[in-house]
Amino acid sequence: MTVSPFFGRFIFDSDLNYNNDTIVGLGLGYHLSRDLAAELSYGRIDATRDTPAGRVEGPVDLYRLEGLYHLGGITPCENVVPYLAAGLGLMSFDSKPEGGGRDNDFAADYGVGLKYFVNPDVAFRADIRHVVNFRGEGDTSNHNLLYTFGIALLFGGGEKAAAAEPEAVPAPQPAPAPPADSDGDGVPDSRDACPSTPRGVSVDKNGCPLDSDGDGVYDYLDKCPGTPAGAKVDEGGCPVPEKAELTQRGTYSFGNIYFDIGKSAIKPDSRPVLDEAVKYMKENPGVRLEIQGHTDNVGSEEFNQKLSDARAEAVRAYMIEKGIAAERLTAKGYSMSVPAAPNDTKEGRAKNRRIEFKPIR
Repeated sequence: MTVSPFFGRFIFDSDLNYNNDTIVGLGLGYHLSRDLAAELSYGRIDATRDTPAGRVEGPVDLYRLEGLYHLGGITPCENVVPYLAAGLGLMSFDSKPEGGGRDNDFAADYGVGLKYFVNPDVAFRADIRHVVNFRGEGDTSNHNLLYTFGIALLFGGGEKAAAAEPEAVPAPQPAPAPPADSDGDGVPDSRDACPSTPRGVSVDKNGCPLDSDGDGVYDYLDKCPGTPAGAKVDEGGCPVPEKAELTQRGTYSFGNIYFDIGKSAIKPDSRPVLDEAVKYMKENPGVRLEIQGHTDNVGSEEFNQKLSDARAEAVRAYMIEKGIAAERLTAKGYSMSVPAAPNDTKEGRAKNRRIEFKPIR
């Protein structure tokens, strides 16, 4: 509920011959909804009027029942609330110089107003109305102007909350949960034919790792990408040499390669074996090999390490000389650390003195 004392100026239609004068009054309002309010008001104008019968001195009373529609939230400042107004009422003024009667006219009005809330319970207000009174004399009417200033005192706090508070913004709806993707490859589990792909591995539309050369070994495991179609490959995706043995250690052995005792010089009868390795590399330009040198357990660890390194390097140098690019070959000695057979027999030690080739990425 609001109580609104006001004062202002009433400007009469010139046909009424009334002098414009001050109006004072009081309004009582009640909010019907968040934006809509009803207000009943009374205002008195101490006016004078010159007529052929004499000067009329007496009040003009204005009774109004209006509807106010508040437009909260359309201004940058939430304390400023404009509103629209329209209503019906009664204008009553002296009809005779001696004050012996009253002339009551039906009236209607419309206009706008503005409230500025100092705090939730007090607001300054300004209003302007176009007031039309119907005289009942040949359907004539008069058009008057009313502007007032006042203060609105709120009881119960309803109007501030309804008129000045911004529209409530609905809370955003939570985004729907993405479909489950256990291995994080971008393919939902419901469509993933390979649900345990390692993180970071590129996959196809079915969620399986790529196999660009179609050799049955996924690219991220393939040590020899670009293998020719139809070639038989090992578990690392490298073509299996026709004249080499695939060992349990995943290495290739093209045959026995002989060196002078305790030295790294390759004996001439070993060259056909090495030439098979060279041929394999030339036929498979995508393959890279680690040349591994191994020894038996005769001699010290230090001696055998140097010997195995030197023999692996000698084989690498031979293959480079035969036209294999140096960047496709590495050499490493393993000394006696990876035996192929027990070292407690002459035959076992002979098997351990060897050169093997391992595909690498």
